[in-house]
Amino acid sequence: MVTVMSELQVAGMMPAIAADLKVTTGQVGALVSVYAAGMAIGGPLFAWFLRHSPPKGALLTIVALYAIAQVLVPVIDAYWWVALIRVITGALAGASFGLSVTYGALLAESPQKIGEAVSIVLGGIMVGTVLGLPASHFIADRWGWQSSFYVLGGVTFLLFLASLAILPKREAATQDAAAQDMRNLRMPKLWARYLVSLLTIGAAYASFSYFTPLLEQSAGFSTNATTIILLAYGICAYIGNLIVGKFADKHAVAVLRIGHALLFVSLTLLAAFGYVQPVVLVMVIVVGFVGVTMNPALVTRVAEVGGAGTMVSTIHTAVISAGVTLGSAVSAVTISMFGGDPAIAMWTGAVLAILAALVLAAQSRTRQVAGAA
Repeated sequence: MVTVMSELQVAGMMPAIAADLKVTTGQVGALVSVYAAGMAIGGPLFAWFLRHSPPKGALLTIVALYAIAQVLVPVIDAYWWVALIRVITGALAGASFGLSVTYGALLAESPQKIGEAVSIVLGGIMVGTVLGLPASHFIADRWGWQSSFYVLGGVTFLLFLASLAILPKREAATQDAAAQDMRNLRMPKLWARYLVSLLTIGAAYASFSYFTPLLEQSAGFSTNATTIILLAYGICAYIGNLIVGKFADKHAVAVLRIGHALLFVSLTLLAAFGYVQPVVLVMVIVVGFVGVTMNPALVTRVAEVGGAGTMVSTIHTAVISAGVTLGSAVSAVTISMFGGDPAIAMWTGAVLAILAALVLAAQSRTRQVAGAA
């Protein structure tokens, strides 16, 4: 959870960072994208170098490096330095994501329980992602944005010590297993399922990245109320993730169909009624339940064809990170094109949700035709 909290960390303190570093809010917003780019590119590289290491040692190495990188962010008061460290922490977070999923699969009671086991891991990861924003918002408002990085670095170090003592050991992957993991990446069917993940997460983050301005500027919620609402969003994401995990092993496609439909409806209502506080409050909660919580079903579909090896899982993490970048970047473009209204980001997310549903439907149709043949 802790190693992905910095993904949207800067989104919760954009004005403070922009004023201190003498840059625009748009440039600070780009720090979310460069972090996600680090996850997408650097995460698989770290995983590749550590693919023959025991999973516990590999994961704790990444956690330790992440803690160090976090506390280095405020050392130099310059935008280029913050951007550089964001790329590095993104790469480390991406590697920790993939390694955690693989480790969770190894700890499952049986192959039939992999989806449920991974959902527990993803629950922590998803909550960490969404809590990064309200936590940083709270800390920066009281003690300055630099304190947010020091706190997260310190908490990560404590997590490293606890994990060192508690986590059970598992053997490293054999040469044959590692080689098969790499060969699985050549399957077109695997990349087709990656595409569904890309669009699904893109839809969720196209909207979530702009929840703060929607809540405060459009709906008129106070800063403290926004923090509480975002915290409630994180709690709902955690609960929804566990619920999805219970059904992901046997009903992954059905879960995704329902999730895409609810995401489209909720984002459409947010876009159309973003000035009505009760509607905004309810729909933000709904997005919390059905947005990023589709991850266990996405992971299950990937594992069905590619397994849960380190490289397949980490590349999937990279695809998910690319979805974060895609959603945030497309919303940034559409908002710039249509007048700066946060509602545009909600429309953008709704369109991406429809695209994800169409791609999933096409894959399901192809599978049915192949089965009939």
